[in-house]
Amino acid sequence: MDEQTSNMLTEMAKQTAKESYADVAKPVLKPTGETIGLIPRAIKAALLPIEKWILNREYNLEETKKLLEYKLQKVSPGLIESPEPYIAVPAIQYISYCMDSEELRNMYANLLANSMNKIVKDNVHPGFVEIIKQLCPDEAKILKRICVIAHSIPTINIRYINDRDEGYTVLHYFSNIGEEANCEEPFEIAKYFENMQKLGLLTESKGFSSLVDKLQYEPLKNHTYIEKFNDIPIEYVQEGYNQIKIEEGYFNLTDYGKMFCEICINEEE
Repeated sequence: MDEQTSNMLTEMAKQTAKESYADVAKPVLKPTGETIGLIPRAIKAALLPIEKWILNREYNLEETKKLLEYKLQKVSPGLIESPEPYIAVPAIQYISYCMDSEELRNMYANLLANSMNKIVKDNVHPGFVEIIKQLCPDEAKILKRICVIAHSIPTINIRYINDRDEGYTVLHYFSNIGEEANCEEPFEIAKYFENMQKLGLLTESKGFSSLVDKLQYEPLKNHTYIEKFNDIPIEYVQEGYNQIKIEEGYFNLTDYGKMFCEICINEEE
């Protein structure tokens, strides 16, 4: 599919979307039959992005080939060989779903390129395909940032406690790495870290261990985002939790996570 054809299909999809949404936006206080008639149109409008993907999948495949040409340009042609189907087939399928996400697209393309490189292909784990599939674009940005700086990521928890050190954690795993990585939602860090732990990419510090360099925690403790936690809500105070405690911790890449970064993340991009 050439660029002119792709653009034509895109414009057709946009026009259909306008017509469908225009129908859906009409007043719904109509006789039951007319109201029910809006449902198929709403479904059609909701599925337009999927229809567009189906129309453009040949175009996406061609774009994937271009990405691979770029990523393998420094590899000798004699070292380029067929990838294992159990890696390449799902990777090609999934990359076509996320052509609009530069971070995820590049991860799949790096995975495919390395699976075709005779020198490093043995380090390509089949589980890497599923890992990328379970990452959102912000998580991909954070992971790339972690790979680039290549050291532990400091985090803090904020707790409201009583005199016996009992209480509630009101902020988990706060870090400024989301800002450093230019994430769309830079303060959704806790759920991102938890997902990457689940995927085996990160490991959390155990017990009360923290980084030796305490200066790394100062930007977190003084961050404007945590100012709202400095005033303990009255409901906690009434229960006797009238003290603020900051717990220091950190995350590291696992060995599996380091291998994933070597295969799926190009630090120069």
